[in-house]
Amino acid sequence: MVESIATERLLLRRARAEDATPLHAIMRDPHAMRFWSTLPHAGMADTEAFVASMMAPPHDGSDDFIVEADGRVIGKLGAWRLPEVGYLLSPGVWGRGYASEALAAFIAHRRRCGSQELTADTDPRNEASMRLLRRHGFIETGRAERTWLIGGEWFDSVYWRLGL
Repeated sequence: MVESIATERLLLRRARAEDATPLHAIMRDPHAMRFWSTLPHAGMADTEAFVASMMAPPHDGSDDFIVEADGRVIGKLGAWRLPEVGYLLSPGVWGRGYASEALAAFIAHRRRCGSQELTADTDPRNEASMRLLRRHGFIETGRAERTWLIGGEWFDSVYWRLGL
């Protein structure tokens, strides 16, 4: 298993327990979590459990990374369960091209691993995420209504696929 992937500006590396503190700053932020599959994390225990699931997923087929810039944790990107890729970056670094750089590195990594495809599920209101996926060659494969019940509210999905 590849332990890290370096890009020009980023390091994608495996999660460690101490990542819970910097990730919690992101995962408790309602703006950052607006299109995530859970509510913002209410307490550190939520984020510690999230990081623990990255470190020791309860299934085979995980390939998840912490994303660092300048030695600082800025988010996560990867597949908690292949082939579905997911990403979450701190709003403080949005607009700098980090998500695109990290996704390109992850796609290249999965090609080297012999993967046949990657998939993604986005909220149709998340225009930035859909632009990112299109830019990296993902094709929209379908849409569905009321796919995620989060905090008592239903959300829809747009499904994506990238053949590798």
